Amino acid sequence: MLPLRPLAVLFLACLAACAATPKLPTGESVGEPLVTMPAVKLSAVSADPEAFAERTVLVDATAEAVCLRAGCWMQIEESGVVAMVRWETGCGGLYEFPEAAVGRRVLIQGSVYPKQLTDEEFEHLTEEAAPGVKIERTGFELNASAVLIVDAGA
Repeated sequence: MLPLRPLAVLFLACLAACAATPKLPTGESVGEPLVTMPAVKLSAVSADPEAFAERTVLVDATAEAVCLRAGCWMQIEESGVVAMVRWETGCGGLYEFPEAAVGRRVLIQGSVYPKQLTDEEFEHLTEEAAPGVKIERTGFELNASAVLIVDAGA
């Protein structure tokens, strides 16, 4: 049995570790299970995309548009920054972004990559978008493995 002092130190260390672990809000999960980690705002990613490149991040934003044909992409926005999100499994893969996500807060788990759409890709995405949705040709995108569509008020 541990003496009282080391046991108290161990208890306080465990308590601090539990308090430091971020808690995810409630909502509808799509894709793989989310890994609990601190979320970053889309605007922070936009300010320095290379700092987030090719590593798993959890991005906090609002869903602005979803592919109307197959749910294979979603456009997100936060503080005037817009980015495309596509499933890492590809179009027609395992998961779909639900149209009900539009207008709601979303947490996207994925990797950040530079984006440069070809004319063919741009035309394809534009055909799948709702009227009035502007598709950006350049910038960065997220390749998602998981999405949490956050419940209102959560």
